[in-house]
Amino acid sequence: MSTIIPNKQTAAVCGLLCNACGIYIATQENNIENLKRIAERLQIPVEQVRCNGCRSDMLSGHCKTCYFRECSNKRGLEFCSGCNDYPCSQLKDFQIKMPHRVELFQSLDRIKEIGWETWYIESVERHSCTKCNHLSGWYDFACTKCGNSPSSRFVADNFDTLIKYRR
Repeated sequence: MSTIIPNKQTAAVCGLLCNACGIYIATQENNIENLKRIAERLQIPVEQVRCNGCRSDMLSGHCKTCYFRECSNKRGLEFCSGCNDYPCSQLKDFQIKMPHRVELFQSLDRIKEIGWETWYIESVERHSCTKCNHLSGWYDFACTKCGNSPSSRFVADNFDTLIKYRR
């Protein structure tokens, strides 16, 4: 039995797990240096970087303007996979723009198949270190707690796709 408690606040409507986002991780750890580095990379003020998850009141600049949050709210949907237009062209475009979105459609299909709570537990496990169970970010190639490499099954399965972005 898993000790992971599903938290819909960090289950993004588009099928991403907010817990694996570098912005979310830096916010939760109050890692000011990482937040500053992210703000510099995104060319936004550090105050606009912090985020507590897709469905929270504190959203990063990108998440505040998220098309999928707005669309799902208008349509009364919890996740994009519940939409009659799934997968829409906007979601397809979103998926191909960043390597950490490589499993987006598998996630959304899994949510539809088994429910978001079970998907959430599976996703947290998939993004956690296989040695110490510390949750890792999409681009953490080694566990930030114990140094195990790869940091998670997600990174191991998608290493070639993710490494291209890091370069």
